[in-house]
Amino acid sequence: MATSHPSRRSLAALLLLALAGLTVLLVVALVQASATWLDWGFGQISQGRVALAEAEGTLWRGSGRLVLVDVAAQRDAMSQDRTGDLRRSSLNGVALPGRVQWQLSPWPLLLGRIDLGLRVEGMAREVRVQGHAARLSVSAGALSLPAVDLSRLGSPWSTLRPSGALSLRWDDLLIRPDGFDGKAAIELREASAAISPVNPVGSYRVDLAGQGLDTGVTLSTLQGPLRMTGSGRFNVRSGLRLTAEATADEQERLRLQSLLGLIGRREGDRIIIKIGA
Repeated sequence: MATSHPSRRSLAALLLLALAGLTVLLVVALVQASATWLDWGFGQISQGRVALAEAEGTLWRGSGRLVLVDVAAQRDAMSQDRTGDLRRSSLNGVALPGRVQWQLSPWPLLLGRIDLGLRVEGMAREVRVQGHAARLSVSAGALSLPAVDLSRLGSPWSTLRPSGALSLRWDDLLIRPDGFDGKAAIELREASAAISPVNPVGSYRVDLAGQGLDTGVTLSTLQGPLRMTGSGRFNVRSGLRLTAEATADEQERLRLQSLLGLIGRREGDRIIIKIGA
């Protein structure tokens, strides 16, 4: 019996060394975790509508570019690609100007929670994202972007090829995979359309009111010769359903006829626009 003790001690020592080595490797792997892991997180939370491109740094601290993905076009491109794995550089969508910087706290993850700080060029202050994958709180914030080309967001944007200065403002939000609670506003100012002889055509505002599964959407015109008003709802499962009315100021009505004919269906002097309805 005495002769077996050294072998048992040796085996225990080897197991402890192996466990220590595995722990070190795990810690090193986590510390050096690629920034692209955050891209997977954005995709899961946004149902594939937001992606992270040109990621640099680590999972804990890094930067990249946010892309608003044209989900339908991306799905078609993936089905046509033989490998089924398109590179992020070929994402179909709009890459927002500037880079987003983040800092993720590692210790809350041990409890299954997220504590993430985000800052984008053009954002007045850092935004905090806290909670877990099924329920995230986002602190209030605002973001102003220079001229943004929206032509890669799919139909009808690909036809109109609009651009303008984009600004976003939101209150404290509660985000879940199936929707969000809270209010946000998006403004597109001095909007231009490549196919229009009149530019800019106007400045517009979209108000979003999240109420769980459904988000109320209201479209209004701030100024400009092309006036649009409408309302609808957005749902993660069914997408956007919006009905709007477009009219042109009398002095520009003739020159805007071709554009009005493209964006909706004529009913007398009005143009009715329907998206997803």
